[in-house]
Amino acid sequence: MGLLGMQKVAAQEVDEEPLPAPKLTPAVVKKLGYPGVGFKQKNDATWTLKNGVTVYSSYPYGQEISGFMGPTPVFIAVDKQQKITAVTPSLNRETPEYFLLTKPLFKAWKGKTLQEAKTLVPDAVTGATLSSNAIVQTVQATAKALSK
Repeated sequence: MGLLGMQKVAAQEVDEEPLPAPKLTPAVVKKLGYPGVGFKQKNDATWTLKNGVTVYSSYPYGQEISGFMGPTPVFIAVDKQQKITAVTPSLNRETPEYFLLTKPLFKAWKGKTLQEAKTLVPDAVTGATLSSNAIVQTVQATAKALSK
């Protein structure tokens, strides 16, 4: 088994507490492209921005999907026309220098509907394949749950 394989096994053997459910903050709203826009929480995983955009947390839908070091929750912003306007990561335990490589991946869903996002499979990012695959699967699982 190579070094990467041993690290993955070691990561799985660490018995860590699960990450808390992500909370939307003004900093996250800014990352989604809506700086200064207020919001109201609808439930544990949904917020409505004052401009009508709805922000969903993938937390309830992707907790069983693992990257290199565990789940890779995201926030998904959806406009009134049901198009995704942005996807941004939430708190996770991925290795920061590798997770940073996944940044271009988050643009793949912009302009897509939740229906389209259910099956969209952007290319994984070389050097961060496990994290990339987990992000894609998490967005797909969330889109499937929300578009029922």
